[in-house]
Amino acid sequence: MLSNINIKKELELVQSKQENQVLELVNDQLLNDQKIENSIKKNLNQCAPTNYNPDLVDYNINDVYDIDAIKSIAVKYRLRFLPTKYFKNEIPQEAIFKTKNLEKKNNTSIKNFHILAPATSFDLEDVNKDPLLFAPLSNGKYLLIHQWGTDLSWFKRFTAIPLKSLESMLISVGVMAFLIAMITPTWLILNSAEIDMGYFGYHRMAWFMYAYILICSITTFICFSQNIYPSEYQWNKKTYN
Repeated sequence: MLSNINIKKELELVQSKQENQVLELVNDQLLNDQKIENSIKKNLNQCAPTNYNPDLVDYNINDVYDIDAIKSIAVKYRLRFLPTKYFKNEIPQEAIFKTKNLEKKNNTSIKNFHILAPATSFDLEDVNKDPLLFAPLSNGKYLLIHQWGTDLSWFKRFTAIPLKSLESMLISVGVMAFLIAMITPTWLILNSAEIDMGYFGYHRMAWFMYAYILICSITTFICFSQNIYPSEYQWNKKTYN
């Protein structure tokens, strides 16, 4: 108590107290961040009612998309746009970090999320590859938070065309029937008839109609038996049938 004062030791004591305070602040911040991340993960797995939209004001306006644009892409490439609670794959930590930063900047909690991805990425219900994470805004539009995974294969652009809509399915069947009618030899169409009607004629038109009806029947059977429907009817449905 009455001993001499060692300035160096006094400095060390003050420095130690300051370092402990800094460590406590860092630990508190880490614990708070962990709580926020756990809350985000919980919201991703549950999702609030669809009418809950956070009031976000601080975000990149270039990442905002309206529902018509999202629907157009979903139909074009046969994707689904559903709440994250149906997403069966793991959402990366980077997406959670971006969500946390977005919540901090806007001083709010985002409880409703949607994902745009192929149907195989969801746990779809029975009524009997490139995910994009969105958050709905109060103006009815959607904010893109994060994209991960690999790009869609180039042939997806073509394989998704026949199933975009009922009209595209009928047109695709017509194109296929037309090709069959054009490449089928005349002798096969006439079944070895002795009449020479040439390449073009009513016989080839009749063959086209026959092929069109046949392919329509097969396509209808396959679609109903395998629960395959046009993308414009399924892009935001949580069921596979």
